[in-house]
Amino acid sequence: MKFAVAGLVVCLLAGLPAAAQKGKTKKGAPEVQIVSLKVQRDGGTVALEGRVKNVSEKPLRGLVIFFEFLQFDGRMISRMTTQVSEDVMGPGEEGEFTTQTPDQVRAVHVRLDAEDTQGRYLKVDKPGPHVID
Repeated sequence: MKFAVAGLVVCLLAGLPAAAQKGKTKKGAPEVQIVSLKVQRDGGTVALEGRVKNVSEKPLRGLVIFFEFLQFDGRMISRMTTQVSEDVMGPGEEGEFTTQTPDQVRAVHVRLDAEDTQGRYLKVDKPGPHVID
């Protein structure tokens, strides 16, 4: 009986590293993918448009994108948001955004972050910095 219990414990412990590794991979995986992004100056504004995709295995409860405008040394000058979706976005679903802001004269790059509408941080695949054309 002791050997059977010991054998069971050894089998369970042997599976722990694989389970722990599997959890780490999913936890670090991006949830939002930038499918396309266009950021350009147009007169006195900066226009931003793009497509994003839910690449997680779970539905997202809405989606809000944050744009951080960066100067040449990487310091943030300003930040703005746009709501991509108020509705639930299922795995594999895409959403679009189009927005603009007054020109951030010193800004040369933009970096993206994301949250759901409940304020939960979402990891973005390739958040930038992206060049402002």
